Amino acid sequence: MSEWRLFPEGTIPEYSTPEWYEGRDRAPHLEEGIHQGRLRLASEMATSAANRHGCVSIVDLGAGDGGLLSTIGGIRAWGYDLQHSNVDPARQERGVDVRYGDVVTGDIEWGDLAVATEMLEHLVDPHAFVRRIAEYSRVLVASSPYTETDESHYAFHLWAWDMDGYRALLEQAGYRVERHETVDLFQAIQGVRE
Repeated sequence: MSEWRLFPEGTIPEYSTPEWYEGRDRAPHLEEGIHQGRLRLASEMATSAANRHGCVSIVDLGAGDGGLLSTIGGIRAWGYDLQHSNVDPARQERGVDVRYGDVVTGDIEWGDLAVATEMLEHLVDPHAFVRRIAEYSRVLVASSPYTETDESHYAFHLWAWDMDGYRALLEQAGYRVERHETVDLFQAIQGVRE
């Protein structure tokens, strides 16, 4: 199992703070070829898990401009993002409910199922955050790159995991992993708390 901290312990990199996200451009990942496969896989995992486990709501934690939410139908779904530049396009162009909010420290509305795609690797303490998700959401679908290491990773990522390390991240919070698959450079995982 491998997990890499990509920043000095005891520090808080500026690119992990809400202030850093304030001036960033919109992130239309659904239209970007590299992200389409992982978004569609995460959407399919979330929809099938919601049906299988009787979930009546989905919250997307780090929803971007609502790309993933726009692919989910037939279940109440909403999301949160730290970039103001994502919130209005999500509502106006994609027709989905994305709210401005800090999911790590803020008071948010939780769903039976939580989605955390391409966001856990941006957190100072993803372990604590996955445990927080487990307090509120019985099912979790998450994704992250699986090819990154301490020597080769995106400049603004704080953590990297291989597949065993990512599985362990969910298991330490009490999730039982039901699915774990790769697509392109990404891994998508689905866990449930019984």
